Amino acid sequence: MSTYGYSGSKVFKNSEGSRAPWMLLGVIILFLLWSTFKVALFNAQIAEYEHPIYVTALIAALIAFIAIAIAWKQLKWTSHKDILTILVFLLPVSYALSLIDAVTQYLAVNMLLIMFIYGIFFVASSIIAQDGVVNRTLNRSLLIVSYIIVFFGLFHWLGNGPTVTLLVKWLGVPLTESGAYLNAVMIDSNGARLASVFQYANTYAGFLMAFLLAALFFLGRSHTWWGKSCHAVMLVPIILSMLLTLSRGGLLLLPIAFIVILIFLKPYRQLMWILHLAVSGIITLLILNPVTEIGLTVQNEFSSSASFKGWAYVILGSALSAAVSYVLERWASPWLEKVTSGLSMKKWGTLLIPVGGALLAGILLFILIGTNAKNMLPENISTRLETINLKQHSVLERITFYKDSIKVLADYPLLGAGGGAWYGLFEKYQDYSYTSRQAHSYFMQYLVETGIVGILILFAFLIYIYWNYIRTYIKSDENKRDSHFLYFIIATSILIHSLMDFNMSYVFIGILVFISLGGMAASIDTKPIKMFKPTSLRITFASILGVVGIGLLISSILFVQASSAYSNAVQTVRETQDFNKTMVYLKKAMDLRPTHPEYAAFEAHLFFEVYKQQKNDQFFDEAVRVLNKAILANPYHKQPLLQQLIDGYKIKGMDEQIYTVYSENASKFPWDMNWYNEYMDYTVREGYKAVSTAPEKKDKYLNEAIAAFEHVKAKVERLKTLPKEIIPNKEFYMKSQMAMNAGRAYLMKGDPAKAAEAMKPYLQEDFTDSNNKDLARWYVAATIQQGQIDQAWYDKLIVLNPDEKNQIDQIAELKFKAE
Repeated sequence: MSTYGYSGSKVFKNSEGSRAPWMLLGVIILFLLWSTFKVALFNAQIAEYEHPIYVTALIAALIAFIAIAIAWKQLKWTSHKDILTILVFLLPVSYALSLIDAVTQYLAVNMLLIMFIYGIFFVASSIIAQDGVVNRTLNRSLLIVSYIIVFFGLFHWLGNGPTVTLLVKWLGVPLTESGAYLNAVMIDSNGARLASVFQYANTYAGFLMAFLLAALFFLGRSHTWWGKSCHAVMLVPIILSMLLTLSRGGLLLLPIAFIVILIFLKPYRQLMWILHLAVSGIITLLILNPVTEIGLTVQNEFSSSASFKGWAYVILGSALSAAVSYVLERWASPWLEKVTSGLSMKKWGTLLIPVGGALLAGILLFILIGTNAKNMLPENISTRLETINLKQHSVLERITFYKDSIKVLADYPLLGAGGGAWYGLFEKYQDYSYTSRQAHSYFMQYLVETGIVGILILFAFLIYIYWNYIRTYIKSDENKRDSHFLYFIIATSILIHSLMDFNMSYVFIGILVFISLGGMAASIDTKPIKMFKPTSLRITFASILGVVGIGLLISSILFVQASSAYSNAVQTVRETQDFNKTMVYLKKAMDLRPTHPEYAAFEAHLFFEVYKQQKNDQFFDEAVRVLNKAILANPYHKQPLLQQLIDGYKIKGMDEQIYTVYSENASKFPWDMNWYNEYMDYTVREGYKAVSTAPEKKDKYLNEAIAAFEHVKAKVERLKTLPKEIIPNKEFYMKSQMAMNAGRAYLMKGDPAKAAEAMKPYLQEDFTDSNNKDLARWYVAATIQQGQIDQAWYDKLIVLNPDEKNQIDQIAELKFKAE
């Protein structure tokens, strides 16, 4: 069988008679269908989402063993591209090296597994995509899976979520009370947004962007009327879905990806893409308002008639678009090919239309954003378009994420801070108070996790594949180009969108990208290898993939067992409240993964609860031991580990130990208002106790509390300097208790003037809040000690309650020197 781009030789020996490639393809297709409905394997960095990822690692191990058998028997190992199946494992190796300085061992190990999964899928696709028939089947399968996802999302938008979810419910998908797929239509500050299986609209937009271009490509490539019609009919649903995501990034990056892909097409085909997109885009805009309104309505209260009407718009719009596209393909395409034949022969011919398209896209974008034309769109979409500018919150927020990533890199330059490093470290390095588990850029997050060494390996890997793919593409005839062009479209589109979002945190998306990179590698036409003998490469490949497969198999089995045991423990305690039955499952999970943050925190919580009932110190001590062991491996996990430890110490009133936890970890969470509030409170308590028990330590505690107060003041001032477009998504302000504790610290140091000065700016007259009353009471007492009583605030307290006089006098008479 002749194959695309392989130096004129046959890649597979006896390909027609081998069932192994088809077996491998079958496993991959079934896996893609399954993983799609497991929230696309989102690596959410919490236990709830882990189990499907560990199952994926198990499946990847099986794929690795099948790939070894195919490659050993059927590949010749005479091409430079074959080395890529070995070199791809330098990517997980960079994650293995980052374990040295990993700030969270648990997440770092998870990312190491995920990178090995990516490597195996790359190898698998690079092997099977060299077989022409298997490659065509893989192409069709990727499109079918994508189309299923599109219609699954639209079913939910039009209120049929519970019905369509019945088809996949047996897979154990996350459900709402109504039986629909959870967050297929997500709700945020912008309203309802279509998210389909991803539960996150922006990643869904990036996915749609890739497969819109893929549908356009196969519309032109298909040779049968029904083939063209199948792809043409999908254009309206995909564009409609993309608009319903309300993703500004998707709308901005689609033209960029579109133009990049256009450059690789002949001029007549470029024009056909533009025509198809124009036709389907116009029809989509015509049905957008009613479909949007119907969707918003049925999200609140389902109506079968409204849902039917919505589907009528979608089906009729899709059919009309497909009919027009077929007519264009049947009659306009041959004519355009003839007219532009001269342009196609020129070296710059493929650049002319994309450049013009870029200008046209810019004009259309300006019309939609900067004119009243946007008022023709639904209100929720037009509102989103109005906010597209470089000074809007999401753009400035992402820029902040990227700057903060560079701060992390400065401290972990070479090998990075390990997988999950952004999640562990963002609070320490953030420029203002925000909450984001993701860096919102695949490449910035990769840089933080693997350092300069890791990112250079990734770039070298991508550049080598793209450079050689493009060289081969230019030299090949049209049939050979088309056979692997889908992979280029998917990988390029998703990677472009991943510059500004965390699409690759979805393992399903990452697998799609690495399958596509493998498909691109399969098409590369390279010179024969002279440096290594085929036998040596074959043995090296089999050894590496074998070790990886065995390692993944063992790890995944253990992790699946641990995850299942933990889930059973949680379910058991919820249903039975039986400690002993729960511990049977939990002990198994802890034996397998003793430093897993959630497993450890859950076990410690149970021990603390038993201690509260039985007052047996063994349970308390064991809880503390479990937590400290997990904290040692994951020192930045405030929730649940550090907070669980603090809560445990509070049970026994162990103020000194609580102070130690707050003090030693304060630098990790400089923008956590509640952390600093508690930190100051326990520091002042220790200072007060030191007055009589350890006078030489008193000033140490009090100065520490004052330093914390100044820290909070400085951070509050920093917030005032932020652009008005930035809206911090986490509160940070000076609490009344903070100011009061700063005042108490100054009073204990014998400086009532400083105490009054510290507290006065934060006085509030709302005495229904006891904290405000406490602050005012200590403030007035400080002014009395100073000899300059603030009569106005004194009177406000006395009017409220005459007994306040005694309380103020008691504070004013306090002495803070050891007798």
